[in-house]
Amino acid sequence: MCTWNNHYCWPGTCGADGLTKDCMCAPGFSKVSVYGADVHSGNTTCQPTQKPSIVTCDTVAFVPNGKKKRAMSSTNSSECEYLQDMYGNFQPSVMKFHMASKLTIDITSITKPDFIEETNFGISDSTIRIKHMAVNGTEY
Repeated sequence: MCTWNNHYCWPGTCGADGLTKDCMCAPGFSKVSVYGADVHSGNTTCQPTQKPSIVTCDTVAFVPNGKKKRAMSSTNSSECEYLQDMYGNFQPSVMKFHMASKLTIDITSITKPDFIEETNFGISDSTIRIKHMAVNGTEY
């Protein structure tokens, strides 16, 4: 059930029946339902649909003798999408990543209820996937 102040559907509104499953999220947000061990104890929230952009993606492979190889950009941009594949005849012992992300959520056009004092949006986690591929195309 929605609480008396509909905060489970912010930014948005609960359905007429008062259930969070009928939550109507504001534009730019999508309804996300989370269920625990009891399927009837679920919670519904409105989450931003905009993805963060990764503005810096510095990737370095270190080998045991201390030498390193850095993934280079195909442009002047430091964004991940412009990094070129690393090639070399070495077995890295350490991979180091330095990433910086940017996320801007604008809710100034959404009328905020009085019970909402503060709203914060941010990046809560990230995932890095590395493909180890041999020259013949085999992935490890």
